[in-house]
Amino acid sequence: MRTYEALYIIAPNMDDDAIQAVVKGVETLITSNGGTIVRSELWGRRKLAYEIKKHGEGVYVLVRFTADPEFVKRLDTYFKLSEMIIRALVLLLDERTLKLEEEQTRRREEEARLAATRTRNEGDEDEDDEDEDDDYMPAGRGRRRSRRDDDD
Repeated sequence: MRTYEALYIIAPNMDDDAIQAVVKGVETLITSNGGTIVRSELWGRRKLAYEIKKHGEGVYVLVRFTADPEFVKRLDTYFKLSEMIIRALVLLLDERTLKLEEEQTRRREEEARLAATRTRNEGDEDEDDEDEDDDYMPAGRGRRRSRRDDDD
């Protein structure tokens, strides 16, 4: 089993229920042929860079799945024969790409965790700084005594 990513564009003249039906149909096709869905994302309506089958926009869907290489040919044929799908692209994700993506995800999570820790620690320091600021008076910046103060 290999990991693939398919990006397909659904015709924009369909209502939301019909779009969901197309997405479910593709997912069912993958799972019924021995594949597994890793991730499925509905990106929504977007303007196309150029017209495709007389459409200026489309509904983008990204699905990552694992399947046998033979199945990908069937999926490609399904995309080509479907009148509701105006464009599709299926890519094989090699092991190097998957490892790199996993490392990037791990780094982002670590950076987010560190940022949250720093923010929490800075909040504690700010409270301490406020107390110190009340007691601190720089040299030469204090209240000057005037002659009137001496007279009292």
